Amino acid sequence: MLHRSDLNRVLLTPDGSRISEVLGRVTTGDADCSVARIVMPIGMGQPRRRNGFRELMIIISGSCEVDLPDGTVQLAAGDVLDLPTGTAYAERGGPGGCSLWAVCWPAFQPALVTWLEP
Repeated sequence: MLHRSDLNRVLLTPDGSRISEVLGRVTTGDADCSVARIVMPIGMGQPRRRNGFRELMIIISGSCEVDLPDGTVQLAAGDVLDLPTGTAYAERGGPGGCSLWAVCWPAFQPALVTWLEP
């Protein structure tokens, strides 16, 4: 089944990132998996958190930095980062910003995110 981004259904986060869920709880009612396109502005990203789901970050264009417990990883177009359930991390867009796909299972839901102190 084909799923496409709906440009009329974009969540704008406080840091200016744009998130468009293509498949998941909000768009298709799927609780098993979610797929969202995320566009992060230069130097901006979500605060440190720990998710109750596994997440793959698939970089489409630009770059981003992801702070992990064992150091910072630089990601560029074509890179895939696997974040197992419970991994503490924070990300931010690189010098040209970043566009990526996020695949989460089970599907993303705010109740599964624990925000951590900086």
